[in-house]
Amino acid sequence: MKSVYLSSMLLLSAALAGCGGSSGGDETTADSYLQFYNGASVAGNTQLKAGDTSIGSAAYGDVSSVVALKADAYELELIDVASSANLLNDDITLTKDNKTLYILTQQDGQYDQLSLSFVREPELDDKFNLHMVNLSEQYPQLDVHIAPEGKGFTDAELLDSLSLLEVTTEVKTQELGKYNLYLTQAGQNTPVFTAQGVNFAYENTYVMIIRDKHGALENQLSLDLVLNSSSVTAYNNVDASAQFRMYNSLAQPVTLALDNIEVATVPAGSMSSYVAGAKGDFSLSVRDASGNLLLNSALLSLAAGESKAVLLYNNADEQAEALTVVEKDTPQLQAHDVVVANLVPDFEKLQFYFVRQNETISNARYNVKNLEFKKQQAINLPKDYYAISLVQVADNGSTTLLDKTASMMLESGKHYTLLAEKDDAAPSGYKLKLVH
Repeated sequence: MKSVYLSSMLLLSAALAGCGGSSGGDETTADSYLQFYNGASVAGNTQLKAGDTSIGSAAYGDVSSVVALKADAYELELIDVASSANLLNDDITLTKDNKTLYILTQQDGQYDQLSLSFVREPELDDKFNLHMVNLSEQYPQLDVHIAPEGKGFTDAELLDSLSLLEVTTEVKTQELGKYNLYLTQAGQNTPVFTAQGVNFAYENTYVMIIRDKHGALENQLSLDLVLNSSSVTAYNNVDASAQFRMYNSLAQPVTLALDNIEVATVPAGSMSSYVAGAKGDFSLSVRDASGNLLLNSALLSLAAGESKAVLLYNNADEQAEALTVVEKDTPQLQAHDVVVANLVPDFEKLQFYFVRQNETISNARYNVKNLEFKKQQAINLPKDYYAISLVQVADNGSTTLLDKTASMMLESGKHYTLLAEKDDAAPSGYKLKLVH
């Protein structure tokens, strides 16, 4: 087996047929194609430019659209979208009738790249071509196995072995259809990852990228399939565990039970530790210190590899309810995916403003507006200092500042949820709370 490492170009004869579309460039002269995949977890949303042409931007684990260009030599520039900082410069030569997938990578905190080129339109007769890339630092030596859907690991065929930052040099050709894919550590016979029913439906060239996930659950992988779409098809490990935790916004401690088995006691205004278990559907119940039932058999569904937070609050009738938040599994380094939740029943809607040092509420670029009670919304905040304000706008247009925080920078790597809650001790009767 041969491989391609950092700062290298691999020209391979492979297939890319008519699924998906292309954009950009002059279609009358364009005879080559370029696509960008962001495989660097230390990078934020990143834009690729080829000369004066923008190829598009992608966050970690995502891909740009395919852009048509004239076959030629180009200067490439990778730019952080939030700060406009230059991350990497490179040169590339695009070949006629070829598509190139350009992959941003990292090693020892430094940005680098891999690139993979293949012929755009060879003939494929009810078959697909497959290339593979290993970007996982957790599993730097992996074997990739494939079996038809419905077959187990014992019936799987070894496709290839991949080291960290390695691209397969030999294209793998298979019949169209659905398959199970298995990853094992090199030379081992126990899968560390299983993807079921992966659909290879097109006479085309797929690139399968193995990358780490960066959520609360450790050692999780994603298997990303890249084709001609401006998004990847990501597969999770069907055998992964799951977990959840509870935030208690009530003014009293509660006891949490899962399928009628007590699993945690959660003080008022606190987040519990994670409760780990298998994927599945569970009955979640909550009792007060006297054993009175506050929440009876709420449904909690956990997918494989999923981490959730359950937010416990009172509605307008002082009856306990729960709101479930799916916790992100993306890096929280150059930007944070903050989940904003409204647990205040007294107003129809609330406004949340993330105010940077040179801004006020009136011109704050980042905000969540008109968030209704027991609703949630995610916002992506580039790395910066923010003072957060909670605002209520009455029907007559009068505005009330219910709470605000000091200016702060969110800590790298932490996953945050921002809550609006009732608080009798607060001057306005309401407060913001940032939990992680």
